[in-house]
Amino acid sequence: MNTEKISALLANDEAAHGKFVADHEAPFPIHVFSPQLRNLAEHIADVYRAPIAMVAFQILAMISSTLGKGIRLITNHPDPTYGLIFTFLGARPGHHKSSLLKCLKKPLEEFQRDVRKQNRIGVETRLIHENTQKKDWRPSKGDIDREIGKSTPTLLVEHYTQEGLATTLSYNNEFIALHSSDSSGVVDLLRGAKSNGVFQGELLLKGFCGESYDCNKKTVSDEHLGEIRMTVNLLGTNGTLQEFISDDQIKKRGLLSRFLVVQIHDPVPREDYQRRKIDREIFEYWNELTTGFLSKYWGGDKGDPDEVSMTDEAIELLVEFRNECIDQMDELDWLASLPERWAENALRIALILHVEKHQYDPQKHLLRSEGMSDAIILMRWIIAQEMACMEEVKRINPKTEQYKERLFQYLSNHGATRVRDLKKKRGLLPKGQNNFLQQLVNSGELVAWDGSRSNAPSLRVALPGDDRIPKGVEFRSKL
Repeated sequence: MNTEKISALLANDEAAHGKFVADHEAPFPIHVFSPQLRNLAEHIADVYRAPIAMVAFQILAMISSTLGKGIRLITNHPDPTYGLIFTFLGARPGHHKSSLLKCLKKPLEEFQRDVRKQNRIGVETRLIHENTQKKDWRPSKGDIDREIGKSTPTLLVEHYTQEGLATTLSYNNEFIALHSSDSSGVVDLLRGAKSNGVFQGELLLKGFCGESYDCNKKTVSDEHLGEIRMTVNLLGTNGTLQEFISDDQIKKRGLLSRFLVVQIHDPVPREDYQRRKIDREIFEYWNELTTGFLSKYWGGDKGDPDEVSMTDEAIELLVEFRNECIDQMDELDWLASLPERWAENALRIALILHVEKHQYDPQKHLLRSEGMSDAIILMRWIIAQEMACMEEVKRINPKTEQYKERLFQYLSNHGATRVRDLKKKRGLLPKGQNNFLQQLVNSGELVAWDGSRSNAPSLRVALPGDDRIPKGVEFRSKL
């Protein structure tokens, strides 16, 4: 018996059918980052006591937002690829998602503020020049505001309507970056919760692929948009993420397949007394990196984009990965078309990593096999997260997760609350599930105790670690 041949056949079979596996515990492959970027990610994770995967994933999203339409990758496909990604990160309350986003987004906001200031000075100067016949005349704040109107330079938006976003795109070279640290409102809008169930993600579909769009309402002088490009970065609770990926319209219209989805399962760390602050020298690298990209790719002269070419070896790696996705498409059909864009998203990640590693002149460097390999490694990690997330959604009732999210938000705002008071609040607890709170206590997501000062019990619950819990209480496992 030829055992070596049999072993080779088994290895090939495993390679063909066992490469994509759900795994939410796999560590983020931080080694694909450059040393400077890795140092930044590890420092920010330490300062905010956040999982490294959360920080690194947000760094990717931020760099993507700085590239705009200013640089693209030339592949074996006739159409170029831009380094623009759609991301959705879900995590438990208490992981400081908003603070982390605010920190990493700060250089982008400051750059946008400076561009707007310069634009305002330019408008004021022009108005003065146009009114030289009026002696000592200077435009008022209202005059300048009316002249600028909706044309103020905009890179970042948080919420949107289709019409409002179309108008903003029309004044901004048809590129915009949508970021939201509390994405429940965005998800509701996309699902059509405010438009009689009509899907509201058409512009996002166009913005991922660089397609044209004709607005159905007269919002701008020319409502035809020729080539929309967007980045989208959504952060939310696990419940919001699960609601997003389980929505039929979002799945069937192809919006889900455009997103890179990651769900953070790490527990919220206990607080300590250490004083933490951002190291100015480490963060200065991030500030220079992002503002440099914005100067070249968003605030530049809007000429032809820079182009990065790939080596033959890099293209071979891409083709192998793409064929691997194609070969497993049928057995992965439960993933709602996510596999259809895994190879494309790997390319987008490759360009992001390439531009960061050659930040001063990326167009003068070929994207080599090492860069493509790093992007595929990172994409495999994301695929494992996506599969784990989709498996979890199959096991749970999304409605239950919505109730859990509302309850956690209420307790976060109000602190320890009597169980009988919670039962009186409409929409906090699901009807017919008397053991709902008990399950959360069993899983450690809530703590419970008897807060009565008399013989009659008065059960209370709170989020673990809430500093409003009275000191010395004895937690109980049964309600």
